Amino acid sequence: MKILIIKTGAVGDVLRTTSILPGLRQKYPSVSIDWLTSTMAKELLINNLLINRIYVWEKREELGAYDLIIALEDDLASRQFASSLNSKWIIGAYDKTYTPAAWFDMSAISRFGIEQANELKKKNRKTFQRHMAELLGIKVGPYIFKLTDEEVEYGQKYVRKLGVGVGDRILGINTGAGQRWQMKSLSVEKTIELVNRLKKALGLTSIILGGGEEQERNEIICKETGMPNGGIHSLRHFAAVINQCHGLVTSDSLAMHFGIALAKKIVAFFGPTSPSEIELYGLGTKMYPKIDCLVCYKKKCDKKPNCLDLLSVDNIFRAVRILF
Repeated sequence: MKILIIKTGAVGDVLRTTSILPGLRQKYPSVSIDWLTSTMAKELLINNLLINRIYVWEKREELGAYDLIIALEDDLASRQFASSLNSKWIIGAYDKTYTPAAWFDMSAISRFGIEQANELKKKNRKTFQRHMAELLGIKVGPYIFKLTDEEVEYGQKYVRKLGVGVGDRILGINTGAGQRWQMKSLSVEKTIELVNRLKKALGLTSIILGGGEEQERNEIICKETGMPNGGIHSLRHFAAVINQCHGLVTSDSLAMHFGIALAKKIVAFFGPTSPSEIELYGLGTKMYPKIDCLVCYKKKCDKKPNCLDLLSVDNIFRAVRILF
């Protein structure tokens, strides 16, 4: 049995899609699984013992025949490519249609139109993993991601260089979400207040995490709190730093997905994106305000107060205190 998974982005979504691998292996014991992804996301799939071969979209080559293609991208180019391959069976989004499934009914190619798709997304109460289990006829599985010994050592050494002691209780703080998803971010002011309270009341050392787009805000947070800046790393080395944390306070972001994959205690907060889709596997709690327009998937918002304005530092602090 040969299977090709087509899942190219976003990077965090690729990581969570590894949760279908155990179920596929269980359903098809003699299966060989290949994966077509993006050049950036490939880094997350290397050393994955459940994947036979990784192909990248940007340099995609002539692929062989497959018994099953699992096509999880809904853009036209990906759908057309999935349909062009030599396969016995396709599940997912292909050509001008998709396998009847609630997951794709909520997508940009929904048979009901985008307006109804958005309403279905707001009403959805199933995790991505549950949707995939129903689509593929498999059991819900965990993320499959493991750091190498060298990567674990990198994280240990980096955190020590930041001046964090071996016995310190470390909390990763990733409250930004890049420029594309500004409405996912907790404000700098609220983050500073939260970090200061966590240090004073719980004695937690916070490492301020993020990517290149968060560095300006992170420098302000570090300056005002005296906490170390987590810096910029490759994807896997970013995961290695997160691996040194005992827990995370995080937006719906790559840091959250790494935290889930590495089984860290998590307080994840949400605004424009769906908290229901995220499976925390009992690792923590989800925070979101009670507001009618939650799960709007807007990049920007002129509503005052908006969903993240309504998310209180008090509530996040209490959630962290329960975990620690």
